[in-house]
Amino acid sequence: MADFCYNRTMRIIILAGGPASGFDRQIKALPNFSDSYFVGVDRGAFRLMTAGFPVDLAIGDFDSLTADELGLVKDYAGKWYQAPAEKDDTDLELAVLTATEQVSEIREIIIFGGLGGRFDHEIQIFYLPLQARFASLAQKIVLMNETNHISFRGEGTHVLTKIPEMTYLAFASLTAVSGFFISDAKYPLSKTDFPKNFSLSSNEFLDNKPVTIGLEKGIVAVIQSRD
Repeated sequence: MADFCYNRTMRIIILAGGPASGFDRQIKALPNFSDSYFVGVDRGAFRLMTAGFPVDLAIGDFDSLTADELGLVKDYAGKWYQAPAEKDDTDLELAVLTATEQVSEIREIIIFGGLGGRFDHEIQIFYLPLQARFASLAQKIVLMNETNHISFRGEGTHVLTKIPEMTYLAFASLTAVSGFFISDAKYPLSKTDFPKNFSLSSNEFLDNKPVTIGLEKGIVAVIQSRD
């Protein structure tokens, strides 16, 4: 499907079919949001269209759309691909695989509509960075809704900045983690090994100043959230 590829650094915005209240406001709050590659997954394509955003790619089995709605999406989308209902990949996995073929330099991949719905879908999306085929994209994937901003960090030292509307800072490992530390947060942590998955919740930024974390091995989710 990669007959054309954008040869510049771009953000990929994916709207999946799950709950996505306020996605339009969140997209418009992104810097230079219009310079993004917009992907609608299943009903997400229809929601992008009706909200007035481009749909560069519509993809999925579209089982949640009526025939009339699907016809509108086909006419509106730059590209569309209807996948069979029974397949090895989820609609979202297909969306990530296909979208990354269209953009040569990816700044980030922001996924809306992936949190707060069916838990089996939610946990599958949360663990996307563990799939070998997405490993190079892991630290570019962001999951967002109105109350959560989730990104992923691997080996090295990382400086975190506060998302203005979020209150809390938490961490959850996707793998065993070695040498994990937190500094300049309300609750710092000296280098610690976690041989099993862990979660550290309800931390906070101090006076909106950056927080530094690091790990020697593993993958950690960085979760900024609010009530």
